[in-house]
Amino acid sequence: MNYKMKSILSALVLAIFLLSCGDNNSTEFKEGGITVNVQLDSISEGQAILELITTGPKRLQLDTVDLDASGKGTLLFNASQTAFYSVYLPGKQGEFRFVANPGDVIELKGNATNIYASAKIGGTPENERLDSLITFIKATKYYTDSLHRVFEAAKTKQMHYAFMEEFEQLYGNAKIAEEKFVLKYVLDNPGQFSNLVAINSLNRNRHREVYLMVDSALMANYAGNENVKKYHSICENIFSSAIGKEAPNFTLIDIDNKQFSLTDLKGKYVLLDFWATYCQPCIQEIPNLKRIQSEFGGDKFEIVSICIDRNNPGTFETWKTINQKFETNWTQVYDGDGLATARSYKIKQFPTMMIVGPEGKIIDAGDHLRGQAAYETIKRLVGNE
Repeated sequence: MNYKMKSILSALVLAIFLLSCGDNNSTEFKEGGITVNVQLDSISEGQAILELITTGPKRLQLDTVDLDASGKGTLLFNASQTAFYSVYLPGKQGEFRFVANPGDVIELKGNATNIYASAKIGGTPENERLDSLITFIKATKYYTDSLHRVFEAAKTKQMHYAFMEEFEQLYGNAKIAEEKFVLKYVLDNPGQFSNLVAINSLNRNRHREVYLMVDSALMANYAGNENVKKYHSICENIFSSAIGKEAPNFTLIDIDNKQFSLTDLKGKYVLLDFWATYCQPCIQEIPNLKRIQSEFGGDKFEIVSICIDRNNPGTFETWKTINQKFETNWTQVYDGDGLATARSYKIKQFPTMMIVGPEGKIIDAGDHLRGQAAYETIKRLVGNE
């Protein structure tokens, strides 16, 4: 996963409904009011514009303030829920991004000539934490970008081979430090709203449990919040296994034209392999699956491969041909158009691997269940040494 600073808010959606815009001349603000104080150096006149970062491609402009001669201004508005916002100056590069709850007073400081580099957000404990996170990530980006520039300059002179190993080590150490910082930020307070920003810097395959922990904590803290509901939906799509839940039963015809149901294997560990005839990585995985079945298949464990493909005779014959070619030695079933399994198991890509426990619940799933890693996982579960 690319750890560089990117537009991570859009992937996780950063928005909620606004009740009304504030009036800059108002001295009394009703419950739910949010105050944003802006203080910028190197500017004697200009405007600051406040936007809600919305669920779609467009942002919602909320308020505008004319900055005074010292670069100060205050934005006032009413909001119904916690959300992410942006303040920017027309004609200037960079912006402030922050999280605000109804009733918050937000403090934004920086230099108008380079908001990206100088932006400081505060006023609430969470925004102070968020500022430290953004600052660390920006510092890492500056450092790794400088390494890249030096390396690219050396390449033009064919000198980069001399320090390629050192470059890789320095770059790797920087990314490891960033990952540790982000992990601590998230794990110190799994239910903080700004984790919607932080979590996207973590590799979802290595840190699946962290993603799910944040999902659970945010759903508990911000029930009904549109941002959190969207993140929850994304987690469900990414981690489609619904680990801990009952594996949906299905009944299909196997390669010997016999009826097979998943419940037939209750009491065993079952590796579910969802694949398609056109998927080369799926086909490349077949020898490994054959090895796993040969060593562990029996009273404790079985593999079931579900081919989800076009519902036509030609594709069905291709499925049979592939199985004959590799002499597969485990249960093979065909699900034309995925009508029996794709929706209930939320299959988005191939191959998708899941492990069902003896009680019929999904106990593991993900890209790590392939190759030697899948072999070692099944070996631990079944206990064949």
